[in-house]
Amino acid sequence: MRGPLALVGILVVLAGLHLLWQSRRQIFYWLETYLKIFRSSLRTPREKIERPKAVRFAADREHVLRLLLGLGLVLIVGPVLIFLGLTF
Repeated sequence: MRGPLALVGILVVLAGLHLLWQSRRQIFYWLETYLKIFRSSLRTPREKIERPKAVRFAADREHVLRLLLGLGLVLIVGPVLIFLGLTF
């Protein structure tokens, strides 16, 4: 390890993984919802594409922020800190 910033980056990635682990049941729900939207966009012709209608989500799917924060920490913030720590 070259610097303390890389150690902080590793800790941020671990914190992100912890957040993702806490919301592991919601990952499949959001992946299924994304695939439904993606498939419906492939079925419609290009000239008839409309904005998707607002969908009312189930009440037990409130951990979206935790999921997005965990993904942001694991995929963006943590690796940037590790890279900067190894560079400087």
